[in-house]
Amino acid sequence: MESTDHLLCRRHDGYAVVTLNRPERYNALNHALVADLREQMEKLETEDDVRAIVLTGAGKAFCAGADLNAGPSDVEDVIRRLYIPLVEQLASMDTPVVAAVNGPAAGAGFSLALNADFRLASTKASFSMSFVKVGLVPDAGATWLLPRIVGATRASEIALLGRKVTAEQALEWSLVNEVVPVDDLLSRATALASEIAALSASVGSIRQLLRAAQSVDLATQLDAEAVAQGRAQQHPHYAEAKLAFVEKRTPRFW
Repeated sequence: MESTDHLLCRRHDGYAVVTLNRPERYNALNHALVADLREQMEKLETEDDVRAIVLTGAGKAFCAGADLNAGPSDVEDVIRRLYIPLVEQLASMDTPVVAAVNGPAAGAGFSLALNADFRLASTKASFSMSFVKVGLVPDAGATWLLPRIVGATRASEIALLGRKVTAEQALEWSLVNEVVPVDDLLSRATALASEIAALSASVGSIRQLLRAAQSVDLATQLDAEAVAQGRAQQHPHYAEAKLAFVEKRTPRFW
C-alpha cells in the first residue's frame, strides 16, 4: 500500500484501488490532493501489473468538490495548474478507471466521477453540480463530459438548475452503470476491475478510440480504427486468442 496524508493506493492482482482519504472533509479536493492524485494515476499507468483502477472515497462521501477552506487563491490559476493536468492525465491513460461512488459527489467531485470509464453508485450516492447557485461555473471537464454522457437536455437540468441527482435518477439517466447497496459497492467495483484486468491489451486502444470519437469526424475515426487494428493484430495477445480458439480454451493474456 502507498499512502500520503490524503490518498491511499492498494495494488491487487491486475488492478489498484485509489482512495481519496480526507473523510473528515468529505474528501474535498485541496491542492495537495489534486496534485497527488494526478501523480498517482501517472505512476499506475506505467505499471504493467495494473490494468484497471478503482477510484473511491473514504468515509461517507465520494468527494465534496473543491475544499473551500484551502484559503484564498486565483481560481483560474488553480484550474490551469492542477485540475487541467489531472483531467488530461485521466483522458490520456490506456488504463480504464472505475469510479465507485460511495456517497455524495459534488462539484469537482462530480467532475472527477465523470472522468471515469465506469461509474458504480451506492444507494447512498448522489450527484450535484451547484456552481450556478454560488456564481461559479462547472470545471474539471464537466461541461464537456456531462452532455456526452447524459445528453444535452439532462446536462442542462443538472448544470443550469444545480439540482441534486439521486443514485436512482443517475441510473435512469445513464449517468452510472449500476446502483448497489453501499456495503457491496467496493466488492462490485473490484470485481469489475478484475474482469477488465483479465482482458487483452486492446482494452487500452478501445478506450482511446471511444474517447477520440467524441470530438473527431467519421473519416478521422475510421483511420484511427484502422491504425489501432493493425497494431492489435501484431500484439501477442491476438496470437494467443487465435491459439485458444483452436484449442477450445479461454485465452490466457497475462
